[in-house]
Amino acid sequence: MIYRLAKKKNLKAEINVVPYIDVMLVLLIIFMVLSPLLIQGIEVNLPQTDTTKMSVQNEPLVISIDKNGNYFINVGDESLSIDLEELKRKSKVIYDANPEVEVVFQNDKNVAFESVAKAMASIQSIGISNIGIVTSGYEN
Repeated sequence: MIYRLAKKKNLKAEINVVPYIDVMLVLLIIFMVLSPLLIQGIEVNLPQTDTTKMSVQNEPLVISIDKNGNYFINVGDESLSIDLEELKRKSKVIYDANPEVEVVFQNDKNVAFESVAKAMASIQSIGISNIGIVTSGYEN
């Protein structure tokens, strides 16, 4: 009989990491897709801000929104109650007369953000880009 002396194969004690990499990539994709969706549903209390004075050469157009969502445009010392479409028309007339006009929103702190967003979108749609929001400082 012929006996062969077989060489012992060295066993390698390595972990095959390819399946783990696949799992990690799938988890990464899932978290990347879900993270923007999770952020939108969080309710937050907005902080107060340090107020700074605007450098205004001309008098800005002041648009006020009360807590019921009613719009007012301040002309001189008067506040005229208007709806959203009329606000857009009057702002367009003022913008055509002075393209450098600045618009300032003065809102009640309890006003729904939807009212502010609609007003800002209508103002921006006519071309006005200088928009600010009046805030109060910290209470001492």
